[in-house]
Amino acid sequence: MKTNGVIQRKLALLDKHLLNLRNEFKGVSLEDFRESWVLQRMAERVLQVMIEICIDVAERIIALKGAGPAATGSEAIEKLAALGAIQSAQPYVEMVHFRNLVVHQYEEIDPEILYSIVSKKLDDFRRFRDEIDKL
Repeated sequence: MKTNGVIQRKLALLDKHLLNLRNEFKGVSLEDFRESWVLQRMAERVLQVMIEICIDVAERIIALKGAGPAATGSEAIEKLAALGAIQSAQPYVEMVHFRNLVVHQYEEIDPEILYSIVSKKLDDFRRFRDEIDKL
């Protein structure tokens, strides 16, 4: 399947956000992160947008393949895996769960969770982009 221009633009935006997030957090310690309201809010918002991009891409591919709409972001990711567009839904479903936490329980985001994601999990976004790019 050949992806369309909308998907390619979304993947380019994902790349841009990923690069910016990596640059902003280069050399930031957990202690610095805990003390910075700005860094915490930046991480929350940029991660939320990046996850929304992944969900949007999944929904567009599902529609292009005629696989029907998904009721939730997690279901969209699972359908994407069932269609063979990604190897495993697991890391991306975890992203969606985190996005739900940010959106629905925004007052309780643990800075250590945020820091762990920006310091250890950003490669999941690159992997998603690379898997979709192979379509």
